[in-house]
Amino acid sequence: MAGDIVGDMSEPEFNDSVVAANRWSKVIALVVAVAVFLPANVLTGDVQFASIVAAMAAIGARFYVPYHASMNVPSAERTPLTAHPSTGNYHHGAAGIALMAASVVALGVFLVAHAFLTAVAVGVVFGIGSFVMLRSRLPAE
Repeated sequence: MAGDIVGDMSEPEFNDSVVAANRWSKVIALVVAVAVFLPANVLTGDVQFASIVAAMAAIGARFYVPYHASMNVPSAERTPLTAHPSTGNYHHGAAGIALMAASVVALGVFLVAHAFLTAVAVGVVFGIGSFVMLRSRLPAE
């Protein structure tokens, strides 16, 4: 019985809408991955590059959806996402948006320059810059 109490105390309580959003974010990320991969593959003709930008966008969606749900919970009732032991200590909203934006930028650069490494590098630099800017602009978790 004591083990159950300790186990319950180590896991923070999250609002039901955040828990539901976390579950749905897995499905949404899959849909985003397919929705980005198919046109990216058609436009670029490069399966590997299309996979990279699709994965970036999907991971970004996976980070952003629970963050968005968390921000809709009144601050008095909100548990920060970073309070969960399995999440990292970073701004989930900024990371999610930055990854999705980096994906779009990388795809745009690839379509213009037709250079795999250049497109990935520009996307990464843009993503890092976006993250740094957004983490100070978006509401904290």
